[in-house]
Amino acid sequence: MMNTEDESVFIVLHQLLHLSKYQAMKRMETLGLKPSQAGILFILNCEGELSQRSLADKIGIKPPSMTVALRKLEERGYIRREQDEKDQRIVRIRLSEKGRECIESLKGIMSDMEEVLYQGITPEEMMLFRRLVLEMRENLLASKDFKEMDFKGMDFKTIIEKTGPPMRHDF
Repeated sequence: MMNTEDESVFIVLHQLLHLSKYQAMKRMETLGLKPSQAGILFILNCEGELSQRSLADKIGIKPPSMTVALRKLEERGYIRREQDEKDQRIVRIRLSEKGRECIESLKGIMSDMEEVLYQGITPEEMMLFRRLVLEMRENLLASKDFKEMDFKGMDFKTIIEKTGPPMRHDF
């Protein structure tokens, strides 16, 4: 067992994020998905039908990359692409029944991962942890480094994009 008394919380959080991302990716492979493709399915599940361009904007990728991702999702039967009835230049994307079933499988994966993460942690500790992590996020956003940036009107996804390294999408 590692000596954890002297470990920085920052380092432990970084390791936790890395390990959970790895585990999520391994579990999504069983569905034939990359994390960004799962993100597309979740957005479609929440938003319903979207144009290809709108979906690309929400995910934060260029339309050609979105085309590749959608082709793979369509090949697996998770989505359907249809021309807009009023404007043939617009392609509408929606989940198929198989895509909805995949969403349920993804929710199961997330639930299983949370079960592993929260082993030995009481519901009260989980609530406290959540509150503390949310407060840490607010502290960072209120810090000197972020005060100089204008975040007015931006959603959290946009803030993350502006403050992080370029996102890498594996389609």
